[in-house]
Formats: sequence, C-alpha cells, structure tokens
Amino acid sequence: MEIIKSSVHPQIIKVEIGSEYNETEKKLVGTVELDIENQAHFVDVINAIFEEGRVYVLVDMQHVSYIDSSGLWALFEGHKKAAQKSGKLVLLQPTKDVKRVLDITKMSSKIHVFLDEKQAIEQLISELELADRA
Repeated sequence: MEIIKSSVHPQIIKVEIGSEYNETEKKLVGTVELDIENQAHFVDVINAIFEEGRVYVLVDMQHVSYIDSSGLWALFEGHKKAAQKSGKLVLLQPTKDVKRVLDITKMSSKIHVFLDEKQAIEQLISELELADRA
C-alpha cells in the first residue's frame, strides 16, 4: 500500500491510498484493501499529519477496493482524533463496495463522504472559516 500526502489548501491535507505510485504518470494506481494488514500504516500517516498540526484531512478512497473492520476502525480513529483537535476528517470517492460497507455500518453517518473533490474542499474551507470566527 502506498499513501501520498498533498496539500490542497494551507490547512487541508489530501491523503491518497493506492497499491503503487506510477512515476511516469505521477499518481497512485491500482486498487488496495484497507484491512488488518495495512491499517496500522494508514493510522501512522494520519497521526503524523495531526502531529504536524494539520487537522483537516481529506482521504481519497477511489483506489480502496475493500475495507474490513480494522480499516473502519482506522478511519473512525482518524475522524475521532480530528474532532478532538477541532478538525475534520472526510472521505472522498469511495468505491461502490466500500461505500456500501460505510453505509451498512452507519460509518457514513459519522464521517462525511463526498463524491466530488472540489465540493469536499469547499466544505472543509467553510468549516475552517467557521472555526476561525469562533
């Protein structure tokens, strides 16, 4: 599993998950499972982002073909830690199968799921501005 972090706004980090990084195309390719075998790596990356002081995280799920209970736990831990730090973790473009699991487990009612990256970023910016005014 490869995880790429990029800044999409001065206070928002995008986390992309895929099976490998294609040097030629400069992007992640291939599907990956977020499960017991790699959830610890995902949690480490999310925790490192929070330790840097960044608390608005957009997790791109378009290459995640499967998620098990440990993967759900990792997402929820990230969501919970972001909330504790007055931030937000949201999900972007989950595959049909992953979205189904998120819905069945009611995780999608706790963690906001977006299909459009621009809309997700706009929502996070809006929440940032509200937090700054408070």
